[in-house]
Amino acid sequence: MAKFTKMAPVDVVIGRGRQNAEERRRYVEALRTMDAGKIELQPNEKPTTVKRLLQEASKELGLKVRSTWTDEQQQTLVWKRISRRAAAAAPRGARTASR
Repeated sequence: MAKFTKMAPVDVVIGRGRQNAEERRRYVEALRTMDAGKIELQPNEKPTTVKRLLQEASKELGLKVRSTWTDEQQQTLVWKRISRRAAAAAPRGARTASR
């Protein structure tokens, strides 16, 4: 008879999610150790994939990250962590008044 073992959903990665988790690991490590950074794409990387992996890593860590491309060819992506506390604490008018 089959043996069943209870596991946490975050510990189970199946299908294409396994490869995505491996690719995302570099992004997670960068977000853990840096407050801001630059990602320079390699010739075989797609801009949409890189941006998605950054967003998934930030979500996994519970961080808020903003990013933008520095060039029209989308080969260099700069990003920075945003403090939720600072964004939530500032009155709505104060955030837009500086623009």
